[in-house]
Amino acid sequence: MTRWNRPTPGEREAADRSWEIVREAFEERIPVPRKRDWRPVPVVAFGIAALAAAFSPPGLAVWGSLRDAVRNQDHLLALPTTGRILVNAQGGVWVIQRDGSKRFLSGYDNAAWSPHGIYLAAARENQLVALEPNGKVHWKLARAGHVGAPQWSYEGYRIAYGVGRALRVVNGDGTRDRLLAVSAGGSGLSALAWRPGTHELAYNNGHNHLVLVDVDRRRVLWRRSATGLEQLLWSDDGERLLVADEGSRVLDAAGRTIAALPRRSVLPAAFVPGRHSVALVSVEKGLSTVSVYSGPRYSRRRMVFSGAGLFGGLAWSPNGHWLLIDWRSADQWVFLRSASVRRIDVRNIGNTFDSGPEHHATLAGWCCP
Repeated sequence: MTRWNRPTPGEREAADRSWEIVREAFEERIPVPRKRDWRPVPVVAFGIAALAAAFSPPGLAVWGSLRDAVRNQDHLLALPTTGRILVNAQGGVWVIQRDGSKRFLSGYDNAAWSPHGIYLAAARENQLVALEPNGKVHWKLARAGHVGAPQWSYEGYRIAYGVGRALRVVNGDGTRDRLLAVSAGGSGLSALAWRPGTHELAYNNGHNHLVLVDVDRRRVLWRRSATGLEQLLWSDDGERLLVADEGSRVLDAAGRTIAALPRRSVLPAAFVPGRHSVALVSVEKGLSTVSVYSGPRYSRRRMVFSGAGLFGGLAWSPNGHWLLIDWRSADQWVFLRSASVRRIDVRNIGNTFDSGPEHHATLAGWCCP
């Protein structure tokens, strides 16, 4: 009996004959010259160069930006004090709560707080929409044109808004919509502001004039020359009006000029809550500075913060203890506490609102709790 692992008779001789045939065939083959494949070399070289560049100072900065973009980190963890912040961003509106939680309302722009922060007024193409901060819509109003710049009156009973070049007013519940002015603010959004405690509206009439009108009586109270008008801001008591045009100035309620602010002063600006003092930005030699102007004729100036590049917005907290600076060039929000000069930086704010240099998010107000 033959075991399974033993060679069969003649197996070794057959193997030797087969090997001789294979060896002779191999020796008779036509040699083919070998070519070195250099294709991976440029790839490896590029990888080495990229790695070296990544560890240079500019490379590290770019790498940090890419890392943050990939991680999509949100650095705005909480607000330093009470209130909620409204932000107009690309594609919608953000509502930021005190605890850092955020809600995105898609498709809206030019949003504004109602007086107590219960509602928002926002534009959606050719519609004016009143909605809650959680997104619940209360009413819509469609107009024949692009809607923009809605602003609530002091108690929320009126909303002024633009439709193309026209200025209209509607009740806070969406009723009695009517035309106030055929031309306001020239092209684009109008500069307008309700005087607190009244139904008096200051606006640019589109003909280089600043007008204060009693909306209920449809009566012009005063008219002043204004060229290149960009923004209007009332103090909380309605006794001071900041006019940001070719030369920023402060008027009283009767339209008389109280003070002319320095010509290097530009937007943004914000009145200190409950006071006549105003925070204003100035730019000189690439450096932006926030200063607070005060006194009877705004002759006292206190510098509070400076930084390279441009500031995109200012907003005081409702209690007036904190000032938020949108440091656009540095992609940061800076919170300054006036009492202890405490500072909090929130970096890479663009990641928080899915925005960037071309579509930067803008502050729309720091409202009540």
